[in-house]
Amino acid sequence: MTKNQNILALDIGAGTQDIMIYNGDIGFDKAYKLVLPSPTHSFASEIRESKQDLVIYGDTMGGGPFTRALLEHLRKYKVYMTERAARTLRDDLEIVKGYGIKIISEDDVESMSEKAKPIKISDLNLGLLPFLSSLGVDTSFDSIAVAVQDHGVAPRGVTDRENRFRLIEEHVGNEIESFAYFDSVPRNLSRMNSIFESVKRWHKGHILLMDTGPAAVSGSLEDERVREKKNRICINVGNAHTIAMSLSENRIIGVFEHHTKLLDKQKLDYYMDKLSQGTITFKEVFDDGGHGALVIEKNQPEIISVTGPKREKMKGLGIFSAPAGDMMMTGPVGLIKAVLNRLKCF
Repeated sequence: MTKNQNILALDIGAGTQDIMIYNGDIGFDKAYKLVLPSPTHSFASEIRESKQDLVIYGDTMGGGPFTRALLEHLRKYKVYMTERAARTLRDDLEIVKGYGIKIISEDDVESMSEKAKPIKISDLNLGLLPFLSSLGVDTSFDSIAVAVQDHGVAPRGVTDRENRFRLIEEHVGNEIESFAYFDSVPRNLSRMNSIFESVKRWHKGHILLMDTGPAAVSGSLEDERVREKKNRICINVGNAHTIAMSLSENRIIGVFEHHTKLLDKQKLDYYMDKLSQGTITFKEVFDDGGHGALVIEKNQPEIISVTGPKREKMKGLGIFSAPAGDMMMTGPVGLIKAVLNRLKCF
């Protein structure tokens, strides 16, 4: 397999979507890069500016600001959604209906659009491709890699937080890239499946999906200061979630995930000490409002790296990793590494 891969990588978070266009001839340092508002923010703005009923269709995408804006809109206006779009709010459509949203079929969208403003939602803006082409960028990508956070479809009686951590703990003991799904996605990951099916409609090459946190952790290992160490703790402080992985080489021996807004530097330092000592428990993190924690081996980290858009909040806990010279590209670098490793050319 040739190393001259042309790869589009998109890390879609709660605040921004971070984009890298990688070509094997130029590598990471000279790759083209974009940092744009996240789709959930863009659609939330569109909803807030709309002073009428809405009919929302398209793909399952990230919620966050979009969900909050939509629930606020429901106080004054009616909202109609297709099933696939409605799963953006919750996978359980009975809960969505309980918000006051009317679920409609895809066939009803056109007729409903005559009396309500139509909004087509997606985590992917296909307008990006002609924009890149207009700048002379080769958009005949061999692979497209996307990172999003997916809580998965929780079984009845299991909360989204519990289910989220169940999905994470399955990978403890494996290498980070076990989080990467190459050319297929488990059915219980509804958001990733929606993206996968959407990309398949127009892209004939390889498709890789990965969770945002592990993608950022993997990317942070490309900072040369982190790469040269065997035992590390890598932290990604995202806008919404903070994940930390205790690593021996690339093997995950401990993991922790919490909500960023519930953490400060002192609390995260406390949790990282317990993560390295192997004394942290799922219960204490979950009871504190987080997703959970699991350790299978102790670790004496030679280095702690911190990345993510909220990393300044945790300044002093470790080095600020910046692969390819740009902290905002940590996720895309992790995605591209995963593609190249699957193709055996990294």
